[in-house]
This record gives sequence, C-alpha cells and structure tokens, in this order.
Amino acid sequence: WVSDVPLDVDYDRDKLYVVGIPNTVSVKLSGTQTKVQKESVAKNFKAKLNLRNAQIGDDQKVKIEIDGLEKGVDGTAEPSVITISIREKATKEFRVTPVVKKERLLIGYEVDNLSVSNETVKISGAIESLNRINEVRAESDTRTKLNRNTREEAKLVAYDSDYNKIEDIQIEPSSTVMNIELKNIEKEVPLEVNTIGNLPSGFELISATADVSKVAVRAEDEATLAKVSEMFVDVDLSDVKEETEERSNLKIYPKENVRIATDTPIVKVTIKIRKK
Repeated sequence: WVSDVPLDVDYDRDKLYVVGIPNTVSVKLSGTQTKVQKESVAKNFKAKLNLRNAQIGDDQKVKIEIDGLEKGVDGTAEPSVITISIREKATKEFRVTPVVKKERLLIGYEVDNLSVSNETVKISGAIESLNRINEVRAESDTRTKLNRNTREEAKLVAYDSDYNKIEDIQIEPSSTVMNIELKNIEKEVPLEVNTIGNLPSGFELISATADVSKVAVRAEDEATLAKVSEMFVDVDLSDVKEETEERSNLKIYPKENVRIATDTPIVKVTIKIRKK
C-alpha cells in the first residue's frame, strides 16, 4: 500500500464545481516483489479522475484510475469508486467582517477599530451554497492575549444564518491581514490609607502615608471603570511598636465588588506615631 497519493482531477474548473473529491487516496500495488518495491519508492504513477465528459448532477459514482505504472504492476485506488456531485460553478463577491474574540483581550482593553487588507473576497461554488452565505468573517487562530495594537494573519470563513461553517466553496484569497486597534479603559484614582485596629495605649497617630498617592486602574468596560473612584490599602495599627514604621507589600483594592487591574497592585505605607 502507498498512502497519501495526490488525486489528479480533470474537469472544466471555470464552469463546473465538484463536491466530494478527496485530496489524496491510498493505492494498492500488486505484482512481483521487486517491481512493487521499486514503484512504491519511486512513486512515478498517478491517481487520476477524468470528469471531462461528466454531466451536471448529484450523487454520481466515478472510478479512480491509476496511470503510469511499470508493466507487470497493477494498482487499485482505495477508495476505487467515489460519489461526487457536479454543479454549475458560480462566483460572487462578499464583504469581509473582521472578528476578534473577547477572551483574547486583557482586562483594561477593548477593540477600538478593526480593518482587513481585503475588504471583499470572491467566493466560488455551487449557486445554492453561495446563496446560503450570510457572513464572511476574518478570524485569527492566534490565542495570544492582546494589550497593544497589532497586525496578524486571519483566515476567511463563510457562515450561514445559523453560523454553521460552509465548507463546499472556494474563497479567494483564503486569508487576509487584520489590523487590530485597541482602546485603553483606564483612569487614575486617588489611593487612600484605611487604618484598622487601635494603637497601643499612650500613643496617637501622626500619619499613615502610602508611597504613591494615585494609581492607574483598568476595567473590562467603561461602566465598570466609572464605579471605581478611589482605591484603598489597609494598615493595622494594633501591632505598631516603633514611632516610625514601614509596611511593605500591602495589597490595594476597590471597595466596589468589580474586576479591575492595576500596574501598582502593592504599595508601601509609612506609619508615624507619638506619645500623647
């Protein structure tokens, strides 16, 4: 057996569209061991399908022929007979809609503008297949998270009205370059130090100051970002022992129950106290 033998198909590609043709077939060679081994290595033979005299119609059974074998060697394709449909070829032009999956966007970013190098494409196939096309999308296989403007290759995919992929068509070109422009959902808000607990007896608080007074926060959308007007950091005064004490790696947080991100997730707070 020789596998993955390309299938050479002969038909009028300008006028006809054929559904059901495999790209490759397996070929069983038989004959003397020496000749069969030679043919299986050289692969000078071809698997051919002659549809020059075929008529338009569905569910036609056609035989695959093996041509070019050395005398004394026989070849049979597997499958040797396939069922195809031959239809009149049509071509239409469609507008391309670029799409970026929301899960690729890091928090704090949204798509501001999408464009493609091919705004329209030509699609060929049976007229009934073309009539099923509801939308042609440019979709990228890249899963990299997005936090900056970028350009990437995107394949073109046709969908029907239920967003099932339409396979039996030819899209030219089959891919495009998609330009992705992002918008920052970010703002700067004040950072407040929230003191909890009580100082040891006989002391009073002079100040509790963070090393930054403002932080930039990002959210998934503008509505969420609007809810956050300030960020907080907690410091516990109950175990302060020095008149000046620093607390590092303190987490900051919003009081609202929202999902946000910041480039300053932790801060340092300096606490100053004095005896009464």
